Amino acid sequence: MSGWPGVAWAGAASGAFAVIFNVRGRHIPTAALGGAVGWAVYLAATEFGEAAAVGYFAAAAAVALYAEVASRLLSSPAGTYVACAIIPLVPGGGMYYTMSRSLAGDLPGALAVGFETLVTAGAIAAGLAIGAVAARLSNRRRR
Repeated sequence: MSGWPGVAWAGAASGAFAVIFNVRGRHIPTAALGGAVGWAVYLAATEFGEAAAVGYFAAAAAVALYAEVASRLLSSPAGTYVACAIIPLVPGGGMYYTMSRSLAGDLPGALAVGFETLVTAGAIAAGLAIGAVAARLSNRRRR
């Protein structure tokens, strides 16, 4: 999914996974919008020349913030939205190419791609954690 048309495809993918995960009714479009928001933030962050890991971190933080806000507005668990909206950001290609290069005997290439994939996964995990904590702290401050 490259470029800005990919935002719609990211939303469609998140909506499809919402259906697969048995999300019901009005929560499906909300989950789909979360995937589109995450991909749009990723594209915006990487468009300015930032490293891919920075884009993934920002996108995951945006997804977590979005999920926390949506969960409060719709009275549902935030995990419902996070699980669906994070799908477009999962570094599946990196995992595939790591395995492909290792099976082909290209150990240096496999290590390079594998390390980049681990950095990406770590950035996503950190972004989700920090975004969720920031949303919950801001909610506490309002109380």
